[in-house]
Amino acid sequence: MKPASTVFTATLPVERQPTPNQRGAPRCDERNPTVRRRLLPLALIVLAALANCAPANNPLPSWNDGSSRTAITDWLAAVTDPASTDFIPVADRLAVFDNDGACWCERPQYPSTLFQIELARSLAAAGRIDGDEMPWRAWFADDRDALRTYGMGDAYGAFIEAFAGMGVEAYADSSSAFIARERHPRFGVPLTDLYYQPMIELKDLLEAHDFEVWIVTAAEQDFVRSFITEAFGIPLDRLLGSWVTPVYNEAPGGGVELVRSNRQTSNGNIHKPENIFARMGRRPVFSAGNSDNDEPMNRYAVTGPHRGLAIWVHHDDAEREYAYDRGTEDIAELCRTHPVAHEVSMKQAWGKIFTGATP
Repeated sequence: MKPASTVFTATLPVERQPTPNQRGAPRCDERNPTVRRRLLPLALIVLAALANCAPANNPLPSWNDGSSRTAITDWLAAVTDPASTDFIPVADRLAVFDNDGACWCERPQYPSTLFQIELARSLAAAGRIDGDEMPWRAWFADDRDALRTYGMGDAYGAFIEAFAGMGVEAYADSSSAFIARERHPRFGVPLTDLYYQPMIELKDLLEAHDFEVWIVTAAEQDFVRSFITEAFGIPLDRLLGSWVTPVYNEAPGGGVELVRSNRQTSNGNIHKPENIFARMGRRPVFSAGNSDNDEPMNRYAVTGPHRGLAIWVHHDDAEREYAYDRGTEDIAELCRTHPVAHEVSMKQAWGKIFTGATP
């Protein structure tokens, strides 16, 4: 592509200035409506050219120059080049992204858990559950030690039991209301402002190269549905999370109401590859995660017949976000031992972190 200045020079016509003997000729200035009418379409063409050229020249503007960005762009160039031995047909271009910690901020608490705690508080206030009993007492006090002693699996299972019988639409409305009013305790902004700008750019770049992009999360699917399209641009039919099986009920008047059951299918850890195949029928060739919960999904992506790529979003920037390594031993080891699995340091690889006004 030619430099922008060359394009402008070649595209814009030159208006001939009137000579002194051209009485009555149109004046070539901004006050002349004829000139304005002529120049406006040309200006729009120039602006469109600028918009089209910028992404091609810098498709990942929030990514710093370095090994992470190079690994992504080199891989993408190879697998989308029909002349390359690494070419991946469009039908096989499947990319999966974890959500919590890979695409938006998950600290100091998972947003889905915060929502479930708030919803449980409302049930306690209505007398539906006893807030003084375990595990509610620990959930409401944010007592992590007590929850671990109780058993985290059972503690999360209590939410499923407590919300059983709730209409799926009512649950969705509660999710949307929570997202609309909740503010992050440190940054003071809506939770959806804390999606990672570099990951949105990466998602957009993959889609521009005919990749089918999914969010694959261990969080509850019904919660993530309430914001994922607006916040990350993922349609609802490309979301896979842990799900509660709804139950069919005939409502008064002959209508149908679906209510939540107490049966949940997990979409964490090894269940991610299992559910990916069950839902999509294909192996992904790109995967992004941030913890050992995502290691099986990343490994699944890089051990198939095509040249895959996996990234580990490493939280090592305490100043702009958070720094933590707990529960990343396996995914870090995959990056050390597999040539197409790469660590992405938030501190080093990302020039900007969040979509909002925060750093």
